[in-house]
Amino acid sequence: MDRVVQFLLNKVASVPVSLREDPGVDVAAAEVSVNLGALFLHHYFDSYPTGAPKPDPSRFEYLDLVSSSRDFRLHEFVASASLIRRRTISTELGQAFCRLMLQDHFDVTYFAHMNDVLNKPTHAALAGWKIVRVSRGDVPDYLCARRLGDPVLAEAKGRFRPVSFTYAPFQAWRDQFGRVTALGPRNASRRLKGYVVATRLVVEGSGGATCVYLEDPNTPGDQPLARDEIPHLRRVSAAMHYARVFRKLDVLHVANALENGFSLARELSFNVPVWTCMMPPFRGVEFIGGFYRTLPGQLPQLTEKGWQQGSFELGQGHGVFVGLLRDAAVTLARAARGDWAALDEVPTREPTEFVSSEFAWLPDGTVGAPMVYFLPTGRQVL
Repeated sequence: MDRVVQFLLNKVASVPVSLREDPGVDVAAAEVSVNLGALFLHHYFDSYPTGAPKPDPSRFEYLDLVSSSRDFRLHEFVASASLIRRRTISTELGQAFCRLMLQDHFDVTYFAHMNDVLNKPTHAALAGWKIVRVSRGDVPDYLCARRLGDPVLAEAKGRFRPVSFTYAPFQAWRDQFGRVTALGPRNASRRLKGYVVATRLVVEGSGGATCVYLEDPNTPGDQPLARDEIPHLRRVSAAMHYARVFRKLDVLHVANALENGFSLARELSFNVPVWTCMMPPFRGVEFIGGFYRTLPGQLPQLTEKGWQQGSFELGQGHGVFVGLLRDAAVTLARAARGDWAALDEVPTREPTEFVSSEFAWLPDGTVGAPMVYFLPTGRQVL
């Protein structure tokens, strides 16, 4: 289920091909499509460390907030919400749009909250590297990384008011990238590329359109990261990213090791359920995970003949499966036991069939879909 947003770039060296009207011409298109399932799955993994998705991507709950128009608009009642509530909505959606746009068009897969890595050099994956503050004031929201590329920083903003690159607060957002730098073991500073991703949101009946503004300032530093320096910051970004995923899945021993950078004892392991997806787009693919109840009432029961309703009454309970690709989980468990280089080779899986609207997935190997699309088929030791 897609919606359209407008898109404006500023000072970006080269327009990604996915954002071009003509792939051979280095000019950005006027609008871009966004997938609502992926947008709100980013929102889910970026928010609370535990709990069910809300809105639930497997039940179209985001349509309680998002209108049915072709372009991305919130329902008109949002404009009447309290100032605090509107700020919360715009902040949360600004972060989700930031993550989705960087994922879809700049190949960014991993997102670590800056407060989890700033001035914290003890994580083993960093190998002596650190992100440090060089002046007072706000700093970017995320340390991010591509699966096989360089780490970057990102600042996410969401506003209901008009935004432009000449908008006074935009300069303040740029300035945040000058307040942090990457330092190596010998205190040599390195520049990192950054992205400001500001989303102007609109409601039904209002003028204008939802528009994403993107610019890429750099942080201070003597020179860019050398090839052999790149993996350390990328690995810690991946470790923090997946720590939040494992918390959602109640696999806390792996989550804690990835988040804090210690190595799990070999004797400490857990047997977790493996589920096989029985529906497109990941038919036959194995995941670890489980389900959250998102609608009160009796859930279907798993029998020898498959899922079975316990009552003739329709519209009863609903469960959403939240999972991580099994191969990715096994690789990440290796990292949690001290093989931090394993974070360079976390497997992923692209859909091979039609993706229905109630099935949300991300390139990091995570999914959210109706519970009854999966069957428990085994166990995995992590």
